Amino acid sequence: MAQSALLVERLKQELKARGITYAQVGTAIGLSEASVKRMFSKRDLTLGRLDAICAVAQMELTDLTRGIDPEDRLLGELTEAQEATLVADPVLFLCATCALNLSSFENVLETYDVDEAKLVKAFVKLDRIGFLRLLPNNRYRLLVARTFRWLPNGPIQRYFRQHADAYFDSAFDGADEFMVLLNARLSRSHAAALIDRLKRLAKDVSEQHIDDARLPPAQRHATSLLLAMRPWQLDFMRKMERPRSPPSPIASRVVRGRR
Repeated sequence: MAQSALLVERLKQELKARGITYAQVGTAIGLSEASVKRMFSKRDLTLGRLDAICAVAQMELTDLTRGIDPEDRLLGELTEAQEATLVADPVLFLCATCALNLSSFENVLETYDVDEAKLVKAFVKLDRIGFLRLLPNNRYRLLVARTFRWLPNGPIQRYFRQHADAYFDSAFDGADEFMVLLNARLSRSHAAALIDRLKRLAKDVSEQHIDDARLPPAQRHATSLLLAMRPWQLDFMRKMERPRSPPSPIASRVVRGRR
């Protein structure tokens, strides 16, 4: 991602962490809420606009640029040990998940039956491991990238697999539910192209997630999207397949001759 886009994304996170809405930004700089939202959506902010919005958030432009220095890059993933620490502590895992969902400290406290002191301790620990940065009044700024992911086959993914039955215990027929299982035989090139599209979809979900963060908590619903693709078929079908024989030498010579 270009540095200018990173600056805009960082500014959006800072506004969210400080509880500043697009409407408030618009009032302060003389624009409508829709215009401000469009600027952020298109990442079309001039240096003057960036400076003005930073002033609204009571921060300096250098605070944004510091966040994209090579020494202070956003996390793309945690370490195995860090994920294991999250899984081992339910309150810590809860706070990390809520932070990824851009829920405020107050909203976590209102939503879950957890003592405030324990929540503070958990957020302090998340700050210590570099997952987020605590700000005054229990605000925070995430230090993970929009493309953040849990480690493949790491503690978080293994934890999910252990509890996957609960996820699939649904008819997936609700207004905000959908599931389809497709079986196909694809070439490597088409499979690679499909995976690229799935990655773009995941990026779209991340951007919509950030855009909706400014809405009241009651208008944002916990949603889990599972994207997966791999060479696989049902065991009974795999067991019934005939062993594939290597091509005969004669057939190989004919193919080479046609080339």
